[in-house]
Amino acid sequence: MNRRSAQIALVLVAAQVAACGAASTEDRSVDMPSGPVGFPRQILLVSSQDVEASGSLPLERCVWVASTADQRRQGLMNVDSMGDADGMVFVHDQPTSGAFWMKDTFLPLSIAFFGGDGSFIDAVDMSPCTSESDSDCLRYPTPSNYLLALEVQQGELQRFGVGEGSTVALNDRSCSASTTE
Repeated sequence: MNRRSAQIALVLVAAQVAACGAASTEDRSVDMPSGPVGFPRQILLVSSQDVEASGSLPLERCVWVASTADQRRQGLMNVDSMGDADGMVFVHDQPTSGAFWMKDTFLPLSIAFFGGDGSFIDAVDMSPCTSESDSDCLRYPTPSNYLLALEVQQGELQRFGVGEGSTVALNDRSCSASTTE
């Protein structure tokens, strides 16, 4: 190989290395999903004493549904928004008293707990925990067994119509977009 060919080959190799470096930088900056991945969305019907007294229909909210043990364990960890839903509902087959925590959850959330008949039990605001140590993350218990737990962006429970005297029911109908106005 002559000197000129060697210089051209060197320039081509350098250009390929630079291109690979640029591509790897872009690969590292892949955005996180805007909402949970691998969860179905369904309509959650929310009734309150105000709605019942006025004769209005229950409010419809689009929620992510975590109904398996793996889905309940994952919840809203490692997402930075609710995406195309208004919240996430955790569904249990049997009443449970399991506490929630916010390990690797970036969104401040409010959670409401509901009994087997869908009646409101309790609600609490929860703060994100990105600590490396699991023991540094607070646990958020409920004072009574629950069957459903609803997580929404912190402070949104009232807008959802959730509070003392409210009830919820998960509808079999799927939703394709947020129903919150």
